[in-house]
Amino acid sequence: MQPQGESIWGNINLCIEIALNIYYIVGDRGEGIMVPKEHAETHFSQKTVAAGEESGGCLYYPKGGTMDMPLYEMMQKRAAMARKMELAAARQMEAVRERGQVAASALFEGMEPPEDAAGSAKRIREGIYITGGEDPCFAVHERMAEHFLSPYACEFGRNKNGYLYYTLQSAAIPLYELKGEFPECRELVVSEESLIATLHRFYPAYCEQYDSIAAEAERIPQADAPANLFLQEQLDRAQEAEETGWVEIPDAEESEEDDYGEQVDYGIGR
Repeated sequence: MQPQGESIWGNINLCIEIALNIYYIVGDRGEGIMVPKEHAETHFSQKTVAAGEESGGCLYYPKGGTMDMPLYEMMQKRAAMARKMELAAARQMEAVRERGQVAASALFEGMEPPEDAAGSAKRIREGIYITGGEDPCFAVHERMAEHFLSPYACEFGRNKNGYLYYTLQSAAIPLYELKGEFPECRELVVSEESLIATLHRFYPAYCEQYDSIAAEAERIPQADAPANLFLQEQLDRAQEAEETGWVEIPDAEESEEDDYGEQVDYGIGR
């Protein structure tokens, strides 16, 4: 769940998730990077952890101060993942040259379904699933991610037991990249307009990063559509809520503010 309410910089007016559990926030009295302490201790160096100002279980790094420290480490990991994907692509191309297209298909055979799916996972295709339960996730096998997802898209997934897990909302990121590769993923999207609207509304940093490396004709377009209605599972939940009369108070990920994520110049991707 994205941060909301109070921060050391006052009330949070804007919150953008720039990577998994790494947020750029703008408050009444300042702005910068906020990271849950537990996540920072797992993914950042001790020096960067120590540089953060702790409050409410989170570490704060102000713009113009220590903000560059977590950003630098985040970029280091992104560069390492890009190199890993480049090497994997080179190996795949070599296999195709040596043994033909059959060898490329073999790279994606034998991928087990998610371990915690408990038999309730919906198989989209080998290596791609939607898990069951109260909080379903869009799951992509690491091997698929290495070949078909950008490093930045991978950062929004929670890595567990060989799969990257995305919430139904953040699934908009991998689905936008996978729908052009696999017809099964393209058919999974019931509303491309809603998928695009979800990206622009909740993940403007991803849109900026994607557009910075994409050809002009391939950049993410604008879409005037409701967010979070691009999967059948989301439509089913919305229908169930309407039938039962249950109205859920939206969290930060589901805020209805029109200017969400549009006004801040946070300098990412420059």
